[in-house]
Amino acid sequence: MASTSQPGSLMVENALTLREALALLGQVQFGRIVFTTRAMPAVRPVRHVVAAGRIIIAAGPELVLGSSSPTTPGGSGGETIVAYEADRLDATGCSGWSVVVVGRARPVTTDAEASLYRHLLPVMTVPDQLVVISADVVTGFRLAGSLPVGSAI
Repeated sequence: MASTSQPGSLMVENALTLREALALLGQVQFGRIVFTTRAMPAVRPVRHVVAAGRIIIAAGPELVLGSSSPTTPGGSGGETIVAYEADRLDATGCSGWSVVVVGRARPVTTDAEASLYRHLLPVMTVPDQLVVISADVVTGFRLAGSLPVGSAI
């Protein structure tokens, strides 16, 4: 991968592939969900797992999905467009990676699906709700000097 940079910015490698980005997301347990509430942007840290190319998060009651959300189009089947970001950056900002997923978030509504995802999430997580995010648009980058996917940072 070729490196690119701008004055005053970090040295960034070319974009990650979808496979690399999802593999990196699977290496960390925390990320940030970006959603709207009362027409204002909101960001919350949450735990997650990656399963079957989707991100499953343990969310609190402040994340409102479905018809009660003013940002949800009518007839969307309870799905809301969100962004999800996770990263692993070193303290100096010289190495690491960042991945952003934009997708449709929907609450988990069946007991069978909830049981499966609760089994995958860390035991200490007792969420108010479980949310599945589709990986519709996935972007990511690695900072110059970072190790390849599969290596620890």
